[in-house]
Amino acid sequence: MFMALAATSIVHCFVGCNTGSPDSQALHVLECDTETGAAKIVQSVNGIQGTTYFQSDVEGKFLYSAIGEKNVGSLVRFSLDGWRIGAMERLAELPCETPCHVSLTPDGGRVAFAAYTSATAGTCPIAGGSAVSFKFPDDAMGPHPTRQKKAYAHFTFYTPDKRRLGVIDLGCDRIWFFDPVTMARDESLVVQSDPGDGPRHAAWSKDGRFLFVVNELGSSVSSFAFNGNAFRKVGKWSTLPEDFTGETKAAAIKLTDDGKTLMASNRGYDSIAFFSVNAESGALTPKNIAKLRGSFPRDFELMPGEKFMVVGHKMSNEIQVYSFDRATCALAPVGDPISCWRPLCFKFIR
Repeated sequence: MFMALAATSIVHCFVGCNTGSPDSQALHVLECDTETGAAKIVQSVNGIQGTTYFQSDVEGKFLYSAIGEKNVGSLVRFSLDGWRIGAMERLAELPCETPCHVSLTPDGGRVAFAAYTSATAGTCPIAGGSAVSFKFPDDAMGPHPTRQKKAYAHFTFYTPDKRRLGVIDLGCDRIWFFDPVTMARDESLVVQSDPGDGPRHAAWSKDGRFLFVVNELGSSVSSFAFNGNAFRKVGKWSTLPEDFTGETKAAAIKLTDDGKTLMASNRGYDSIAFFSVNAESGALTPKNIAKLRGSFPRDFELMPGEKFMVVGHKMSNEIQVYSFDRATCALAPVGDPISCWRPLCFKFIR
C-alpha cells in the first residue's frame, strides 16, 4: 500500500544584491509559501560582495552569475543541491568590469553577459575557454545629457529561433543582434528605440511574435512586432500617471505565465505598472499603476501560482511580499518587510 505525498506550497527564490554589503552576504535564498505569501531568508552565502542577474541550468545543477574582483569581472557558477547554494567555481575572467546582466544560451552551452560602463557584451563557454566579446561603438548617442554620453550595454536575450543574441544599448537607444558563438553582428536585424528612451530590459510575448522593451529613461514600454527577419514598432505606452512630474526611471519588465498581463517597475514613482496584452496586435492597454510600500523597486517576480509578488526595494534595503489581485492588478503588502542589503534580482526555482 502506497501513501500519496501531499503537495507542498513551499518554493524557493534566489536573491542577488548590490556590491558593498556590510556583512559580505549578497546572495541569498528566499523561502516562500505560495498559499499565504509568508517568506523568509533561509540561506545567505558568505564572502560574496555582489551578484548580478543570474540563471540556473535546465537540470537545476548550477546557478550562473558574475562577480567583480579588483575591478575585473568574472563569470562564475554555484553548485546547487535542490535550493541550497553550494561552492562557487570561476569560469572565466572577462575583458571588462562586472557585467550588469548574464543569461544562458538556449542550448545551455554558453553564458552571455552585458557590461554597462564599458559597453561590452559577449559569451563564454561553460566547458572552459576564452570569452568572445563585442564593444559597442559610441556612434549614435541619445539626447539625455548625463545617461547617454556613450554606449551602455544593459541586457542580453535571444530571438525565438534561438539563433541570435540580442543586446540592449541604453546609451544609443538600440538593440543589436549577434551570433552567440562568434559575436559577429547580424546587421540585417536591429531594433531602434525613440531618441532618449534609454531601453533597459526586454521580454518576448508568449508566442514570440512581439518584443516588449522597457525604457528606463523614458519610463515607458515599447512593443515591436517580429516576423523572424525584421521588427516593426507597434506602439509605446507610459508607465506613469499623466500628472506625474518628478524624477523616476523604469527598471524591470515581466509577463504573467499566460502572457496576458505585462508588468514594469518604476523607481522614483515607486510602483508597478500593469498592462493587458493584445495577443493579435501586440498593443498594450494600461490597467493599473500600483504604488509600493518601499523605495526603488529594482526587480520583482510573481511567485509560482501568481497569487503573490516579491519586490526588491533596493534603497529601503528590504524585500516585500505583496498579494496580487489578477482581475484589478492591485497589490497589497503581506507581512513585514524582510531586511536585505539592496536586493536587485530574483529567480524562482520552477
